[in-house]
Amino acid sequence: MTDNLLSLFNNRQKLSKAQLDQFVLVQWQQGKHFDRLPSNALPDYKKFDAFPWEKIDCMLTKIVRKQEDGLSFGFDMFPPKSAAKGDMHVHPLSSRLITVLEGYGTAIVQTCKGKMAKKEVGPGDVILFPHATPHCFWGAEDAPMVVEVMLGPYVPFEHPLHTVCPKKAKVIAQDYPDLFRPCHVDELEQVANRVVALQAQGLVELSEHQVMEWGDEFIDALGGYETTERVCAIER
Repeated sequence: MTDNLLSLFNNRQKLSKAQLDQFVLVQWQQGKHFDRLPSNALPDYKKFDAFPWEKIDCMLTKIVRKQEDGLSFGFDMFPPKSAAKGDMHVHPLSSRLITVLEGYGTAIVQTCKGKMAKKEVGPGDVILFPHATPHCFWGAEDAPMVVEVMLGPYVPFEHPLHTVCPKKAKVIAQDYPDLFRPCHVDELEQVANRVVALQAQGLVELSEHQVMEWGDEFIDALGGYETTERVCAIER
């Protein structure tokens, strides 16, 4: 088990979902929700240009690696002047370790003491938090902010518990606490089916997932959307 952030990054190829979850939880409980990495430890997201960006919520995202245990690595791009879109939210099923790679922006995350911590972030800044922790991000005024995300497991955007607003999350967590716990990748479909059934009975209320209008100009500048054939070739 790695005991510091740089060690975790240097050993990422051997990292497991359980190790990431434990590391994030311990660091967060110690008040280390914000941290920093040296610039030479940061990955180059442009090496993964062959992977397509996807528009979700208030950002672009791409997942570039998924392990069998659900641990996943990807990149998010937050648009400039995106504060209006950066609503507070939670991810009930997975923890996050986020590293700013390019650009500047704002990060807000709930601390282990229940307070909200806010920080202006730039390259090398790290933000981490366990599952179901309220947080939000947005880009600076003039340019996008690109971050790397380690998460476990990756939860598809279509999943009903991909993203939940804190108020509704609090109600669901009180009524159905088993839905708000770290989830194994093999349990995602079962959890989704249960939530959908509860929604059909009127017992759970969730907001419809929104997709932002921003992003096409940056995708075009990066060479456009990838074709299915090219992505399949990459995966082979």
